[in-house]
Amino acid sequence: MNKILILVSVLLLFWSNAFSQSSAITEDAAIAKLHEFFVLLDINNYKKENISRIVTYDFHIFEVGNDFDLDSFDLFIKEASETIIETQWTLSDFIVSLDHNSAHITYYNKGIFKNNNNESIYSDWMESVYMVVENGELKLKFLQSDLINREIK
Repeated sequence: MNKILILVSVLLLFWSNAFSQSSAITEDAAIAKLHEFFVLLDINNYKKENISRIVTYDFHIFEVGNDFDLDSFDLFIKEASETIIETQWTLSDFIVSLDHNSAHITYYNKGIFKNNNNESIYSDWMESVYMVVENGELKLKFLQSDLINREIK
């Protein structure tokens, strides 16, 4: 009888722990983390150190046909900042999938990039981001971006 009680207690503890971990990640928290990424990515706010706090150590982003890690993405942003003077993103149509330690979001992104030639570049993307819990915090691990349309005005 004691073995059964111990087994039931262990199972209840395991189930309770799994339940509390899964309830720690919410759709709102995942979407908020995604918005935080784009706030930190703003050309006027951008600092690699700030982005590094909300991405995993092995973060990757597929953008403009390239596979960037954080260091190469940082170089890409620094090169872009030579001509881009303002950035703006509008994220919408979120579809969020959650499990115990991760979140996956698909969404649409409308971006505006203003450059130093007084042009505005309007871009529409379909994007997907994968986040994981690392050291108790939800962090971006992978972001995939597919361009739908781009116009220069």
